[in-house]
Amino acid sequence: MNCEQAVETERVAPGLRKECPVCGARDLLPSVTFEALPVLCNALHPSAASARAAKTGRFQASFCRNCTHLFNSAFEEERIGYTQSYENSLHFSPRFVAFIEDLTQRLNRTYALNGKTVVDVGCGKGDFLKRLCAWCGAEGVGFDKSFEEDRGARDSGVRFVNDWFGEAYADLRPDLLSCRHVIEHVAQPLGFLQALRAHPGICFETVFYFEVPNALYTLRDLGIWDLIYEHVSYFTGQSLCTAVEVAGFEVLNAGTSFGDQYLFIEARPGAKRLPAEATDSCEIEMLARKFERAHRDKIAHWQDYLAARDPEKTVIWGAGSKGITFVNMVPLAARVGALVDVNTYKQGRFAPGTGTPVVAPEALLGRSVDTIVVMNALYRHEIAGIVAALGVDAEIVVA
Repeated sequence: MNCEQAVETERVAPGLRKECPVCGARDLLPSVTFEALPVLCNALHPSAASARAAKTGRFQASFCRNCTHLFNSAFEEERIGYTQSYENSLHFSPRFVAFIEDLTQRLNRTYALNGKTVVDVGCGKGDFLKRLCAWCGAEGVGFDKSFEEDRGARDSGVRFVNDWFGEAYADLRPDLLSCRHVIEHVAQPLGFLQALRAHPGICFETVFYFEVPNALYTLRDLGIWDLIYEHVSYFTGQSLCTAVEVAGFEVLNAGTSFGDQYLFIEARPGAKRLPAEATDSCEIEMLARKFERAHRDKIAHWQDYLAARDPEKTVIWGAGSKGITFVNMVPLAARVGALVDVNTYKQGRFAPGTGTPVVAPEALLGRSVDTIVVMNALYRHEIAGIVAALGVDAEIVVA
């Protein structure tokens, strides 16, 4: 018995996107729904009042049975606007920096980047591009509307443009074009990929490096805190490969990284292909079907966990997307004492939705803290070391 025989086809609610943004199929399975999530969880606020008044949007997860893509079918692109207040740098963490250093070394070994040109589309604050070019001896140009000119020391051989990589920059001839954690934010991922492929500066030898969050980590390992409004898409390996190939790329290498939390594809321009039906869609569909109940159960668990403790003596470690989602999804989490983050640009600001303050680790000194909830298990050892060095005596648990 196949997946189609096992269940009846659900109807898509009015007003929702009715076609998969990757393969165009209309055979969609509705999943988790939220009526109001902050539209920009990585745009923190200067005051608790403005944070509590932050814009929200509806989130309706829909799973494509054809290509295994997961996406927010209620997403409204006009609600999103990225500015310099958008702050999602992870480069303040030694654990994350070690991952980036391994990545830059691997890319250099594979593509011999010394003296070549690297373009980073959606470069954020420029941390990755700076490290890559410093290690490889490449010339770099980063594009992002959230880039800030006064962000850290200037690096020779690297420049940044507070804009998108459009035809106005036809003179650029990248040997490597990196695009990390951008495609999932785009309402029309195929159109975005096709625009990159068609850019006048691209030639057949240009290598593309794409990286996105891994939807299988979200579904299989219940990384439910990864669900945020600004992520339109949650790619599986199958749906990412489909998107890249349909957009006109030849896949050179693909896999997972960062504890299976990320997917990556290395590609170069090639012939366009028609979308193919996923070979393992039934198995992934079963995960998607279980996810809605598992999601509810996990939120209920943390609601009960906080109810048995004093939420005000609990802090959440990580004021990125996972931490912001946690305090907005778990009702009692709105009362936690603080969000802790090592990113100095987040400290002193407030979480959208709940208005929870974001503090530095040192702010825990002299504070009554019973429990520290770690939002990402990959950072548990690093966080435990910081907590021990501060002399803070608190239980450390992973969300």
